[in-house]
Amino acid sequence: MMLNQKERQPAYFFLLCRAASLAGTFVGLGWLLVFILVGYWSLAFALLGLGVAILPCWLLARRGNFSAGLLAAQLVCLLFVCLFSLLFDIPNKEVLRTTHLYLLVIALVGYINYQRIPSRQQAGMIIASLLMFVVFCSSRLVFPFAIPMPTAFREISSWVNAMMVTVMLGGGMAALQADFSRQTDIGRQLRRALKQNEFVLYYQLQVSADGGFTGAEALLRWQHPEKGLLSPDFFLPDAQRAGLMPLIGEWVLREACFRLTQWQSRPEMARLTLAVNFTADHILETDFTENVIETVVSAGVNPSQLKFELTESVFATDMPVVVTTMETLAASGFRFALDDFGTGFSSLSYLRQLPLEQIKIDRSFVKAVLGGEKGRVIARNIIRMGRELQLQVLAEGIEEEAQWLIMKTLGCDAFQGYYFARPLSAPDFEKMFSSGEQPERSDLADQLLQT
Repeated sequence: MMLNQKERQPAYFFLLCRAASLAGTFVGLGWLLVFILVGYWSLAFALLGLGVAILPCWLLARRGNFSAGLLAAQLVCLLFVCLFSLLFDIPNKEVLRTTHLYLLVIALVGYINYQRIPSRQQAGMIIASLLMFVVFCSSRLVFPFAIPMPTAFREISSWVNAMMVTVMLGGGMAALQADFSRQTDIGRQLRRALKQNEFVLYYQLQVSADGGFTGAEALLRWQHPEKGLLSPDFFLPDAQRAGLMPLIGEWVLREACFRLTQWQSRPEMARLTLAVNFTADHILETDFTENVIETVVSAGVNPSQLKFELTESVFATDMPVVVTTMETLAASGFRFALDDFGTGFSSLSYLRQLPLEQIKIDRSFVKAVLGGEKGRVIARNIIRMGRELQLQVLAEGIEEEAQWLIMKTLGCDAFQGYYFARPLSAPDFEKMFSSGEQPERSDLADQLLQT
């Protein structure tokens, strides 16, 4: 069950950000032209400075770091609104200050982004925006060296600002409502999927250093009645927000146990291990340990044939509870692996505490070994650390023979990836064992390591 996919960005959120950007750009260029024509160069330079500061944020988002780019843009806009309010938009008897209204828009965008991907930085940005809004609403705070805009301009800008903020807030609330409706609908569909057995497990082969078949990882798929076979990144984030991961995790465990009982009747598959993933919200359930043991015992499965994969992010929740749960299950014979090692909160202090048997090197490190000596040095050090901790080391994301051979030469014990087999349905996975096909060896690794 793949629980660590990068979260997809909702289409409505992109549209909202794009619409806000276009509206802000249009209005900003309009004011810039006006300020240049009438010779208010300080205001013109302020707007130009905003554009220059926003550009790196836009480039960051365009290159795939959308959350980082959006957070940086919020910070730039927050600073600009505050400085503009203190320096130019000075309230008087005729016209109230209105620039600070945009702080509500910044807070709303931050809130929507926080719902998408929670982070302390984003929460801090929301709080800062709202606090500054309260400050500007409740005081006449200005710089002593302020350069007030002419009253005539402020009268026009107050109407423009009020209308712009109203439109943006309305669009944001409409987007929130659309997302709420979508999540409600997909939550209903996911509950139906559980009841009507629309979920299915696919199995990806795991092999030893000599190419022998050792086990598989169970990967969750949704056989949607209208959209066909869906991968986890299309529905697991919504399932987590809907609080359905414990129910889905229980289904996965039952299905994995059933599959192991089927394999036990086949000599060539009887010794295979099966890895399943669990999320933090499932592990932290009060009855998690009891349910796992009861499910496995009732199915007649040897606990040592089940391997529970956890990501490093699990230990950022409630580590003492997670460690206690792992120790209890390990004492009953279950095995644990740390998935996507090196991408999260790795530290030797907690690795020593955990009853782990295996670490799985993230595919990004595996991919890097073909990029030069630096990538191989990083992979070699990760493998050495695993061995010093007496842990098996599995390299995931093996897509080429060269990657397999290099990682094997560097000391990996086990491997997983498309080079050996794509995720397969249970019947297709079992056919592979009947055929007995094994990957071939070559001396390609030695050639690459010498370059």
